[in-house]
Amino acid sequence: MFENNMCNRFVKVKVIGVNTKENYSGGLAAINYMLGKNLQGVNYLAVDRQDVKNLEACKAIHKFRLLDLADERNLVKNLRGADLIFIVADEVWENVKAVSIVAHCAKKIGVPVIFIAGGDFEDAEDEIIFDALIKLPSKNFEFDSCKVIQNFIEAVTLPGQPKLDAKAIAELLKDSVAVGGYGEREGKNAVVKAAKAALEHVEGNEENFKAVNKILFNVTAAKGNLSLDEAQKLSRLLKRHAPKAEIIFGFSIDDWLVDKVKFLLVAAQ
Repeated sequence: MFENNMCNRFVKVKVIGVNTKENYSGGLAAINYMLGKNLQGVNYLAVDRQDVKNLEACKAIHKFRLLDLADERNLVKNLRGADLIFIVADEVWENVKAVSIVAHCAKKIGVPVIFIAGGDFEDAEDEIIFDALIKLPSKNFEFDSCKVIQNFIEAVTLPGQPKLDAKAIAELLKDSVAVGGYGEREGKNAVVKAAKAALEHVEGNEENFKAVNKILFNVTAAKGNLSLDEAQKLSRLLKRHAPKAEIIFGFSIDDWLVDKVKFLLVAAQ
């Protein structure tokens, strides 16, 4: 499942923000937030079937109404070349149709599609196709979705050993409902502190965390700040909270972080 593939750094990521409400919000607001953070190597696409003014408020270059088959074909055309696709939408039930059309177009590309959904998702997974679902709360959705995507990108693009692969991540989370969390800390014991922050974030969004059967985590830090011993300690820490879970992990090296550590945690049932 893991490989130290230096070609991972050239993974092409495309993020589709889908607006589900009448006003500008959710997926489009998340895209604007991400654009402000200047995530490297990401191409953004905005979708709103209800109001062109919402699209005008979004800073993404590629914008789509998806009102007919021609629009859908154009979206598919613009998604080609991606190695990993994220769909980002808040309050999905406000416009399941828009999200389901986007997901249908994304699946035609033949690459992993990870859906980041905010708010009450209920049984919307019956209406929408994807490879992996990560649920986030509506509160701070723009910020949280940006952080989760940023950590995913670093997990699959930066060098490291063991190395997470985009397809392996999607396969691990396939047919699962997952919650995602992250932590960032620096200084003494930064790795453990970042892990605990991510754990608190995930436990706050999942009532039955102890019942999860899959946990994926990735640590991003400067070279020399990571070790297999620390990974084993983190695995034991997570096992105390979710004793039945299979735990998979990866390392990513970013020397610009110096003594700062980033921790991505995804727990799936």
